[in-house]
Amino acid sequence: MAAVGVFLGVGERHLTISTALTMGEFPTITKLEAANRQLCAAIRLFFADGDAVAVHTLACAAREIYEKHCRTTGRGRMFDFVQSGNSGHAERDLWNILNAARNFFKHEGTSLSESIEFEDSMNDFVLLTACTDCATLCSPHQPPEVQAYSLWYLGVETPDDQAMAEADPAEANAARAIQQQIDQRFPGLRAASRAEKKRFGARLLDDAVAGRLVEHCDGPEPSDVELSSNLYLEATYNPR
Repeated sequence: MAAVGVFLGVGERHLTISTALTMGEFPTITKLEAANRQLCAAIRLFFADGDAVAVHTLACAAREIYEKHCRTTGRGRMFDFVQSGNSGHAERDLWNILNAARNFFKHEGTSLSESIEFEDSMNDFVLLTACTDCATLCSPHQPPEVQAYSLWYLGVETPDDQAMAEADPAEANAARAIQQQIDQRFPGLRAASRAEKKRFGARLLDDAVAGRLVEHCDGPEPSDVELSSNLYLEATYNPR
């Protein structure tokens, strides 16, 4: 190992990098840009059916940034909905549950043979949480990857009956209306296989990046699907 260090000139190179950092020779990146880039990379990797652990790690890193800035600025967080739906659990216990896989992947643990149960579907809600808080901070100009994933989730998941019954009636009715509109636009999607759902998501992602998926407007068409404030699924959108 020491030989590798000498070969790379680690000591001298590290000093050069440290000096450059203090002198401002490298480009800067904001906290929001860092979070957005991590989340967008996670979404692209997810729809490409890439490594689920990498998706989870990237999404959780972004989610933590969004969540904390939503909280410090007094804006609603996805965690607020989680907490209200699980009032019998302490906040710390909820975070321990939500962060179980993240913490396992992030920290050294006590042994390299430690294991945890984990599968790709566990990324669905983590990505939604990050996308929701990202939209709260960036709306209506959230990244196209976030637009694509948010729409995809609405199209493939069925609203929880208990959550709908306990929700504000106006919000529940709005959720049902969105569900019905999406089902009409994309029939059969909820019943498709996971592989088919992801292929559909990849098409949504391509179209979102190309600017064909959503529109920003104050006066939507009756057939538009509202995704967030002043952000609508294009009335003529048809996935290729």
